[in-house]
Parts: sequence; structure tokens; C-alpha cells
Amino acid sequence: MTAGKATGMAGEAEERGGRQEPELPGSAGWLRDQLRAIERQLEPGSPTGTLREWTDPVRMVHPEPLGHRYLFLVAIGGEERPAGLGLDDAVDTFTAAGWSAHTSHGDWKGGEIWGTAGHGDLRVRIYSGSGPGILTLTGWTPVLFTERDLRQPHFTLSTVGGVLCAECYGWGACMDCEGSGRGGTGGYGRCWCWGGQGGPGACIGCGGSGEITSDAALWKRKQYGLSEPDGPDAFREPPLEEGHDSNLGAFADVAHRTCACGEFRCHWRNALETSDDRLLSRFTGRCQGCGAERAYAFALPYRRLPAPAPPPSPPGCPRCAGVPIPLTGGLHFPGAAMLRAQDLGLVAPRPGGCQVLPDAPNWRCPGCGHDWRDPDGRRHARVVDAILGDLPAS
Repeated sequence: MTAGKATGMAGEAEERGGRQEPELPGSAGWLRDQLRAIERQLEPGSPTGTLREWTDPVRMVHPEPLGHRYLFLVAIGGEERPAGLGLDDAVDTFTAAGWSAHTSHGDWKGGEIWGTAGHGDLRVRIYSGSGPGILTLTGWTPVLFTERDLRQPHFTLSTVGGVLCAECYGWGACMDCEGSGRGGTGGYGRCWCWGGQGGPGACIGCGGSGEITSDAALWKRKQYGLSEPDGPDAFREPPLEEGHDSNLGAFADVAHRTCACGEFRCHWRNALETSDDRLLSRFTGRCQGCGAERAYAFALPYRRLPAPAPPPSPPGCPRCAGVPIPLTGGLHFPGAAMLRAQDLGLVAPRPGGCQVLPDAPNWRCPGCGHDWRDPDGRRHARVVDAILGDLPAS
């Protein structure tokens, strides 16, 4: 699908409320319908709907938006989500519906898993929190321009990983010359962006990336009296709140709260655990408006959490039927947990390091030394996840 043109929407982030849903441009309406259909397949019989719908306005020099990106958030399950329903099921369902979907390696320590799905220029971010908590689908359209077709910006407010650059608004291009590198006050008919780190036409503030790091946005947090990310108050334990009957209800509350800077956009992470006679639901994230750390904790009525699905068994060695260990490399970043697992002999580095060929072996038998490739990459990834998750405390 292509971006095309669409009628702009007023406001920085306009929610869709009420019983009658507004008309949406073709790709946005199709995306919302797809997310709801995926939800119905993953959790039949559950109430179907989007938890939040909003738009990201896109501008250049003038404050009037040139277009909008449409975004939809769908949350599936809660503390009663079946243990077998997870990211793999979501990826398979998207694939069966004609999407290109795959998993990404998450936080080894927290057990979090991420995935992405694409259909033309539509994108969905799939997230499965730590434990049996919430499975979320966040879908977005390309920027739909109102008057003239432009190239897509690198980021908008909701899709940026850090903080949107305040000088180029996510475009990554110099706003004085609109990325041409010509004109302006640079001399010889050149724009002054020629002297920037990103080169001619690139934004000087972000070097052409369209975003800045949270550390670089410290000035913005100071305007609102927020602490530094690494300061003593950055990861302070939030007060425990009550008043919600379910994890999904708590998430619906959190998704509508705003940071001290006024921004609600945040990549939330969720962990659900039992404590005495109640459940504890924790939400953490970094504000996409100023980079501040945000955290909430909720006490929920006690329910017995479903047991996690057991990891699959490794394949037997084709030569001696021994129990192999996984070979890791490429997408597996050698973090502290991975290096420790290598020291314990639980995993081994692939020959060639990061340069992993498609037919490279992914298992090794310690008994006979045989390396081979098992085509079931999902089983390999889940075994590695289980090994890193079960590492003894150092």
C-alpha cells in the first residue's frame, strides 16, 4: 500500500471516542480491521476493540501539519491469558493473513519478547511482556499527506526509539534547505548544513538520523523538573496503586496517562508476578517526548497465574543421538548473560562470529563434536531463551 493523501485531523493526538467510529483513510481503516481480526483469532470470544487510537502530526518549518500517521493499540489477554498464547502465535497468525512477520530477540534477563509485522508500508509492533501478562499489537500507517506527496520522515512521535529531533521533527533533513544542501548562508550557494556532521542536506541537530538520545534531551526534562535517567530518582520504586480488577484494566489506565512534559507516547514494558495474596503488575517505559523514565505499579486481586509453557527439547545429534548445545552468533548479541552461558558450556559461539551464513550450523554435540543445522529456528531460539533465563545468580 502507498501513502497517498488523506484529510488531516486536528490536534496533536486525537483519540477516537464515542459509539460511532470516525471514517478513516483506506489504509488506516484496513489496518484497524486487520488488528481486530488478528485479535479475534488469537483470543476468540473476547471483547474486540482498540485500546487507544491516535495520530502523529507531521510538520516542517510551519506549525500546520503536512500530514498525519494513524496508530492503533490493541491489547490481548491479561493475567488470565493462556500460557500457550504468545508471540509465536501472533507471528503465525499475521503470517497466515499475508503479513511478513518475525520475532526479535528481547531482554534475556526479563524474558520479554518482541516481534514485527509488515504489509506493504503498514507496520505492527508485537510485544509479549515478562510472564503471562499482556500481548500488545501497535500498528501504524505511513504518513498520509494532506496536500503534496513527500518522502516519509525517518520517525514520528510514536515510532521514534529515542526522542524526536526538535530541529527536523524526525525528517533527518535540514529544514532551511529542505534537504537539498543549496541556498542559505553557507556561502558559494550552499546551505550552512554543509558543515554539519551528517553532510549536505542533513539536519545538524541529529546528524540526519531524525532522533536524539535520551541523554541529549536532558535540557527538555529539566524544563519540567524531571531527574536525569541515571540519577538517584530515575528508577525509584513507584507507589503501589489499587482500584483495578485486571492487568488489562491497569494497562488501559497507564496508556492514557501523560508524562510531566505532557506527552502520553511511551513504549511500555509490563511484568506480572505474584506476591503473597495478590498480583503485582509493573509498567516501565521511557517517555518519547522528553526521554524521562516512567514507572507505575498496581496491586491486583489474586489469581493463579498459568504455568509457562515448557521449552522444547533440543534435537538429538544425528550421529550419536547425544544432547547438543546451541551455537549462537549473528543476531545474538554477546551480552553478559550470553558470555556467562558460554563460560558454563551451555552454549557455544558459531564459527565465523557475526558473519553467519544462511546454512551455518546452529547445534553442536559435545559428545562427538558434530556441528549441524536444524531448520527449526524457532526451537533453537526458545532453547536459548530458556538457557539464559535459567542462569544461576552470579
